[in-house]
Amino acid sequence: MQSLESAIEQFVIANWVPADAEAPILEPLAGDGSTRRFVRVRSGVETAIAVWGPDPSENRAYEMIGRHLWRLGRLGPEFLGCDQGAGLFLIEDLGDVPLADWAGRESDWGQGTMYGRTVALMADLHHRGLDGFDPDWCFQTRQYDRALILERETGYFLNAFVIGYLGQKTDADNLASEFDALAEKALAGTETVLMHRDFQSRNVMIKNGWPRLIDFQGARLGPPGYDLASLLYDPYAELEPKRRKAFSEYYVERRIASQPDFNEDRLFRSLPYLAASRLLQALGAYGYLTRVQKKPWFEKHIPAALRNLREILDETGFDFMPALRALINRAAEATGVV
Repeated sequence: MQSLESAIEQFVIANWVPADAEAPILEPLAGDGSTRRFVRVRSGVETAIAVWGPDPSENRAYEMIGRHLWRLGRLGPEFLGCDQGAGLFLIEDLGDVPLADWAGRESDWGQGTMYGRTVALMADLHHRGLDGFDPDWCFQTRQYDRALILERETGYFLNAFVIGYLGQKTDADNLASEFDALAEKALAGTETVLMHRDFQSRNVMIKNGWPRLIDFQGARLGPPGYDLASLLYDPYAELEPKRRKAFSEYYVERRIASQPDFNEDRLFRSLPYLAASRLLQALGAYGYLTRVQKKPWFEKHIPAALRNLREILDETGFDFMPALRALINRAAEATGVV
């Protein structure tokens, strides 16, 4: 049987490397929490990224949504070659510098920084993303909805983090009613846009001074506040409150510039509840990746996620979640979070 490495090399030669060019050199790359494989391909001075994915449904979403983002104005990488049958893709190399590397190092954190440019990209995606978009491209679900929140975010948190990572029991009945209320508040009256759903600083690459999106196969219809919360409360970056405020205001400014009737009140009503749901999902992911996938480098981000979530739960409007607050306090104590 042909090895994956050999299949990737032949795919690259057929789709990218000219016949008279140097033989491609394959350099495997780390894939973070993904089950997909990534390889940087070099031929002379040129590079590209070969991607292999094991899931046909996810692969279809990856290509269709990726090509859509490129058509919108190079919001993601260019697709240079695809073989859906083999699960292989060749895409533009966006480099090795994620937005996470910029967090905390810029003295000027205004609109002209990388974060400012990333917020502008997000606003553009939310304004124009549905133009020509087909929800049938979506992987798993077409829309971010109540069922997704309860299964893949709050439920994931309980199973993968509280039980799987901490080994603690839960107040299941009280938490279930609180999570129902959280889902209702998170979705009440929200706008529907094309959301990335994992819009955090490691999924934004900086190339030639401008942000580009990766890991976009989970994009679907949903509220814009989810992406904004994912960036503002990102455990990989730990933005200061003044930065969160500045970037949320800049997001609104950019949306109003292209859509004068944009309703910022609707955005900010849902934002804290979407942020809480997002952080519960992140904790579930960190617990699963640490314990089950044996990727211990994710464990170091758990304290930041707990701090951010505790900060949100202490805000006005979360009095309906005492059981979750108590659980997070126990989790913070168990993990040594101050």
